[in-house]
Amino acid sequence: MTLYILAISGMRFGEAMGLTWSDIDFDRQVFKVENTWDYSDSEDFADTKNNQSIREIPFNDDVATVLQDFKKHHWKENDQQRVLFGASNRATNTALKRMVGRDVHPHTLRHTYASYLIFKEVPVASISKLLGHKSMVITLKVYAHQFEKMKEKHHTEVRDVLTDIH
Repeated sequence: MTLYILAISGMRFGEAMGLTWSDIDFDRQVFKVENTWDYSDSEDFADTKNNQSIREIPFNDDVATVLQDFKKHHWKENDQQRVLFGASNRATNTALKRMVGRDVHPHTLRHTYASYLIFKEVPVASISKLLGHKSMVITLKVYAHQFEKMKEKHHTEVRDVLTDIH
């Protein structure tokens, strides 16, 4: 479930670990990222990386079904009501490497999420907010290579617009 949530939300590992059931709004279909889990030091809830990291991340009916099934059949009750209680960074890292057959890390799923949104032409301002970046400049810098890949497609669109003007 840890890899699934990371992949469909773009959350940082600590944010996903800090997710509680009250942070999942099934009616509005959003994850509310309001804190993080300090898995390496205090092993307790902690503040997010920055104020912009406090955000909502949408999900769809399919994700809601998976989450509800997980809660009903696999989730283990814990004092903090954390969704991903018991998952460690090391175990998650090992599982992901085993699944893809190469040296990748859970943070790679965050980049994959962002790259997918870029290719689906979600506006950069929206992607930046979904990732909890301090500014759009960070998003543009981190994903500049992805935007470069879109250049030729956008050139074609500009040519089409110019043709319409003529």
